[in-house]
Amino acid sequence: MKILFFDMEFANGKIPGSVYSLGYVETNHKFQLTQPQTDLLMNPDCEWNSYVRQHILAYPMRTVRAAALFPSYYKRLKRLLCHADLVVGFAVKNDTGALRAACERYGLKPLAFRCLDLEKLCRALGDHPQAHGLSGYVRAYCGIDPENQHRSDGDAYATMLLLREICQSHRISPKQIKTVFASHFVESLPPAPVKIRKKKRGEEIAVALPQAPASKRKPNGNRNRRKPRPVSEPAAVPANRS
Repeated sequence: MKILFFDMEFANGKIPGSVYSLGYVETNHKFQLTQPQTDLLMNPDCEWNSYVRQHILAYPMRTVRAAALFPSYYKRLKRLLCHADLVVGFAVKNDTGALRAACERYGLKPLAFRCLDLEKLCRALGDHPQAHGLSGYVRAYCGIDPENQHRSDGDAYATMLLLREICQSHRISPKQIKTVFASHFVESLPPAPVKIRKKKRGEEIAVALPQAPASKRKPNGNRNRRKPRPVSEPAAVPANRS
């Protein structure tokens, strides 16, 4: 089983797709690293946010500016994210949104994958209600301060430590995660909009639309119609409180 933990950092939150690093950790089902912890640096090719530059950036600016642009890493990212058995991140909507924006920016096909969002999972479990953020949950669950915070590969490694501890404390194997935590997965691509066809005479529509009561419907031409008989409504079904 190949599990991929990843994290991203952005040069400017106001510029969609301004990714300057994507870090990842790849493990097997025993959470043992199968590849070295890696941070991919890329030139975001945009104006930097001053706070990010002064307080978040973990590398010399000249190193990041000398890196290749996002398209140079596209095939590698596709292999990593789209072919792993399990992809895990923390607050992943920011990351998946930035990936989509970066692909659109350079005319590349968006990457499609499902990702377990550990932030959603931690909140749902409620083991440590006072904790928040990746570092807070790592301290609460693992009893340590994560290293290399705000560096993508460091945060990816901290994400791995967090999931490993959750699985151990709740006695869940990595192979059970997709089933047990299914509601906490996020799709990297938003769902496609549903097209609703207009109703034609003698034709059923794919999606039923709410209709006005019979008394308020407009007559069809000059033809007289019988007043429909009242139909008794089915009894209400109690809500499932399990």
